[in-house]
Amino acid sequence: MSVYLIPITAAMLIFPFLAALFTIPYIIAQYRRYGSILFLRVLIIYSFIFYLLCAYFLVSLPLPPIEEVQHYTKPIMQLIPFKSLMEFTTSTSLVWNDPATYLTAFNEPSLYLIIFNVLLTVPFGVYLRYYFQYSWKKTLLGSFMLSLSFECLQLSALFGIYPRPYRLFDVDDLITNSFGGMCGYVLTPIFVHFLPTRSKLDEEAFQKGQQVTSMRRVVAFFSDVLFILIASFLLYYVCTKYFTIATFLQTLLVFYGCLVCSVILLLFILPIFTKGWTFGKALVKIKLVNEEDERPKWYQYFLHFFPLYLFILPIPLMLLMLFDIYFSIPSTYQICILALAVLLCAFYLVSLKTGIHMLFHHNKIAYFERLVKLKNHSMIQVTTKAAVQETKIETANTEEVAEENLENTL
Repeated sequence: MSVYLIPITAAMLIFPFLAALFTIPYIIAQYRRYGSILFLRVLIIYSFIFYLLCAYFLVSLPLPPIEEVQHYTKPIMQLIPFKSLMEFTTSTSLVWNDPATYLTAFNEPSLYLIIFNVLLTVPFGVYLRYYFQYSWKKTLLGSFMLSLSFECLQLSALFGIYPRPYRLFDVDDLITNSFGGMCGYVLTPIFVHFLPTRSKLDEEAFQKGQQVTSMRRVVAFFSDVLFILIASFLLYYVCTKYFTIATFLQTLLVFYGCLVCSVILLLFILPIFTKGWTFGKALVKIKLVNEEDERPKWYQYFLHFFPLYLFILPIPLMLLMLFDIYFSIPSTYQICILALAVLLCAFYLVSLKTGIHMLFHHNKIAYFERLVKLKNHSMIQVTTKAAVQETKIETANTEEVAEENLENTL
């Protein structure tokens, strides 16, 4: 039993780190496709990742010592179909009409390895049919390809880490794994009886995607900040190549100038030409519109972004500037610098509190956004079957009304 517990334990330890790497791309992909994130969908996808991680660890772990593998002389491939089944029938103690032999037979490796290989891919067949909507042909092919990847991983001696394969490439594993995937396909209605269908999940996600949630705005915000910082550092690097920056204060001033240029380029000029898009907003498919859901005026972009990106967010940079100035001016003026620093800190903390408050209140508008009343508009289009049918009905009703009006006019 420890042979199976070790890989599963390793998967449980590694999964949080793998999930963390996967989270940001997954969030962006979900917002781009559906405009929302459903807890049940997240649970399904992450459980699928955990299952695959466990499956690959089960066919690879535990790892033997390299020195031990160097002395292996056993074959590395077994290409005779159903050989393991034939070995079981010739060597097993199982007697079909004697139930007393069943328990003993299940403890024999020749049987429980076959059962293990079948059970290994049963969940894979369930996932393919339920969530990925695969037909039985695609499920069979997918299960075979998964099994082939297991065997190729073993045949590669774990990507060449070992001097030779330490596990057997067995064609019977391909057969039993493929059979297990098909068993999962057949049993899917039993396993997912109490779960909503994939189309229901998509329909709910699209409906929620019509609203611009706080978390969706946060993803767009941090994406924009990342793009701005990248552009600022690139501009700063160019400046250091052509200009001499001697002091710490000059460094801060030059970087702030690069920050201003980046904000103007990415949050002022770009939205003008893209009709409300920024890089961050494009990632999650939202854009800025005015109160009438129309394209904002060119100056509204600047008034909307200026308070946050050119004043509030750079406050830590401004405090560093004041800190440097504080020690280079007469003591009579230091009290003014200190008072200004305190005011900036207080203003920054108030702004931070407002930002946190907006996370939990969907309709909350920050004080720095009230200068111009722009809002984020979702660009997600509902593409579910129900929505398409509803659109057809609305179109048909509109055509009927138009025909009646035309007849009345004539």
